[in-house]
Amino acid sequence: MSHESRMPRVSERLRERNRQALEAILAAETDAENRLAKIEKLGPTALLRLVEVAQGHTGQSHHCRRILLAIYNDGKWPLELTRLRVIDRDLQRAALTVIEWATYAGRELHEYLDDGSKVMQRFWLTETSEAE
Repeated sequence: MSHESRMPRVSERLRERNRQALEAILAAETDAENRLAKIEKLGPTALLRLVEVAQGHTGQSHHCRRILLAIYNDGKWPLELTRLRVIDRDLQRAALTVIEWATYAGRELHEYLDDGSKVMQRFWLTETSEAE
């Protein structure tokens, strides 16, 4: 087989590999866009659920406040993963949704809440006074 007769097959294989790579990239981008759309849809409800529980006076409330404060200001309130392990499953799903949403949201999450800054300040004060 001459060098000239192998070249079309090599070129054809390279074109096929490039096509497959491009299809894989496009599929990954579509998956990412679908995931983001799902998170943007679920995020507000999950945030409201965490805030609702965080306003209570239970252990679940304490952990939800700390998760929300970690999203609000992780420098002062680092996220302790144990908090995710000790809350109920529905709250775990809500927390993970909110954490993922916070990664992509165009605004700070407290800005999606009515008086969100005041809500977070109240949580901050509650947690600070409980720590003392």
